Amino acid sequence: MIVEHKIGAGDQDLIWVMAMIEEDSDREDLQVKYGLTDEILTYVTDENERSHYDRDEYLNTQLFILHVPVVVDQVAQRYITRPVAFLLKGNRVFSITTKRTQWVNQTLSERMKLTQISDTNEFMLIGLFILFDQFIPPIRKINAEQNRLDKQLNQASDNKDLIALSNLQQSLAYFVSATRNNAMMVVNLSSTPFGKQLSDKNAEHLADAVIEARQTSEMTSIEADVVDRISNTFNNVLNNNLNDTMKFLTIWSLVLTIPTIITGFYGMNVRLPFASDAISWIFTVLLMLGLMGIVAIMLRHRHFW
Repeated sequence: MIVEHKIGAGDQDLIWVMAMIEEDSDREDLQVKYGLTDEILTYVTDENERSHYDRDEYLNTQLFILHVPVVVDQVAQRYITRPVAFLLKGNRVFSITTKRTQWVNQTLSERMKLTQISDTNEFMLIGLFILFDQFIPPIRKINAEQNRLDKQLNQASDNKDLIALSNLQQSLAYFVSATRNNAMMVVNLSSTPFGKQLSDKNAEHLADAVIEARQTSEMTSIEADVVDRISNTFNNVLNNNLNDTMKFLTIWSLVLTIPTIITGFYGMNVRLPFASDAISWIFTVLLMLGLMGIVAIMLRHRHFW
């Protein structure tokens, strides 16, 4: 699906091309109608493509790829990141998305004052700022969920809460990598041909985008560190509880082995002391209890429990 939208003032000839690639026909339309190469389209449709800037002097195009958050499970606060591509070519700016990242175009349409855009560079820089800002709401939701799990795990830990904590770790792993790469990409723009020819106004927009990228990267790293520490703490608690349980079972298995040994001896067809007396069972019980008490005292004395 390809939609063209005019931006800027009425006397400007600036076009925003919103392209959502779902089928091969969408790729063909971009190639035939706008002259985009197969190499560019391969870049923008690769889900594993990292954030970067690239310029093709021969085609006079500038390609920006950045990662944005994508919701997998809103309830469990599970997120991943996927790349979104922006291409500057002449008086056109292309935003190339997939079905999962189609929300990017809607967000830019709602938050940007499109009639006040003076050139495609300004559109690109303001768009970067807005998209970097989209990481903050998910991070705040993850922080709220992390606080809830922290309180819950302090009271009683179960597998459900530990799995939820693991989901947060996975989401933050995606976010840490994406925000770090986004920040590196936008910071390096000032030394590229794109950054060197910016007007003073657009240079300010670039500085704002750099600040926002660094802020989201720092917030994500801090939150990931907190969640990792909480997870490690409760893993240690669970390991200690498991050790205590195993120690308890080991001690009582030793103590309860004594009745088996005593009754095993007195159950054999051999002559044993007091075995023929009518009250031999009393002697057997007392012997078992006495030996069990001695073993328990010895283990206690050696701080096994």
